[in-house]
Amino acid sequence: MVGACATTMLGDLAGSTAARRIDLTALIVGGSGAERLARSLGVTSRDRVPSYGSRPWLGLGSLRRYLAEVGPVDLIHCWSLPTLAMAMLGAPGILRVLTLTSEPIGREQGRWLSVLNATGRAPLTILAASNCIKRAWAHAGVDPSLMHVLRPGLDLTRVEPARRDSLRMDWGVQSSGTTVVLVPAQHGRCIDAARASSILACGTLSGLDLAMIVPANAARRSAARVLVHGGGSPDRLIFDARLERPWEVLPGCDVVLSLGDDTASVDAECRPAEIAPTPLRQALAAARTLLGGPPPIRPGQLLGVLPMLWAAAAGKAVIAEAGYAVAEVVENGKTALVVKPGDNGAVVERLRELIDDPHKRWSLRDAARSEAFSFFSPSRYAENLITVYEQMLTSRPIEIPALPMTGGLAFAGRR
Repeated sequence: MVGACATTMLGDLAGSTAARRIDLTALIVGGSGAERLARSLGVTSRDRVPSYGSRPWLGLGSLRRYLAEVGPVDLIHCWSLPTLAMAMLGAPGILRVLTLTSEPIGREQGRWLSVLNATGRAPLTILAASNCIKRAWAHAGVDPSLMHVLRPGLDLTRVEPARRDSLRMDWGVQSSGTTVVLVPAQHGRCIDAARASSILACGTLSGLDLAMIVPANAARRSAARVLVHGGGSPDRLIFDARLERPWEVLPGCDVVLSLGDDTASVDAECRPAEIAPTPLRQALAAARTLLGGPPPIRPGQLLGVLPMLWAAAAGKAVIAEAGYAVAEVVENGKTALVVKPGDNGAVVERLRELIDDPHKRWSLRDAARSEAFSFFSPSRYAENLITVYEQMLTSRPIEIPALPMTGGLAFAGRR
């Protein structure tokens, strides 16, 4: 029930030295496609239960049978809200931990999470992948005392630089002088393909030789195709489904463009209400969300920080629209170039700056790659997560060592 970026963290955990201290078993919730994805990323599941679309609670019978077969279970680690609801209904007395790798889509998800915590008989521990994710869920109504920040770990060996030529061939990029710009997202629907095509058109009019790669499920694809056909460069806007696994496509690009404004999302969708809703209204709102599935993702939302971390790990120069998540991951002028949200002209100027000044591009990517290697290792993540498990099982307070404040982390620490 999660994307490739979060699944790869689970795969790295399963293969870590730290995980050998415990009996860790993975249960896949979803269809055969989810199982294939998990196995390809190193998750060897003992079993799989169907998800029934976005309503995994319909598979409660399968979950209960599974738990009865595997014997005593000390703790259930969920990686999405639907699977947390499933665990709460199927095993309400078992300790639960939830990992959040992206901000809430809307305020109703915060209500849902709050009700799930209040309903379960066992304590819930929430692990957010960044301070900005914790902040966004707190704005959505989740008790901050439930949440702790555990920064993700990345297996940097997944990035294969030798694939550069084959990827560019797949995209139809013939010239070595063409700058390939990747627009990744943890949730492809939050990318506005029409906006990406507008930036591509502006760059082309400014004399830049660009190709833009966007997720296959990006929003406003039809409008984007109309724009690029009108501009005479339809082959320069490329839709690629592999962007959900950024480590596979990053070797073929030159620049990563992070589009989205999470400040607007927090202020507009997750602002605490002036008058708190009654418990009954909260429960009804959460029930509607549970039964109807998550709300739609708005184009322009910046959900999750993992693609930007993968870009840094791959040694790619990053141009990012300013936001809370961006400020926590990168530092303007040191590990990325940051622009005002919605300013296409500024994006094109930063692209020109990186194309004209290769030393600037190398400096940004080397600094970002150094921080990724230093602070986002899978071994550090696995060790800290196993420590959290042990703290929960022995009823100790959750204590996660803080990372050194450097780069984007230093900026976030000063806020």
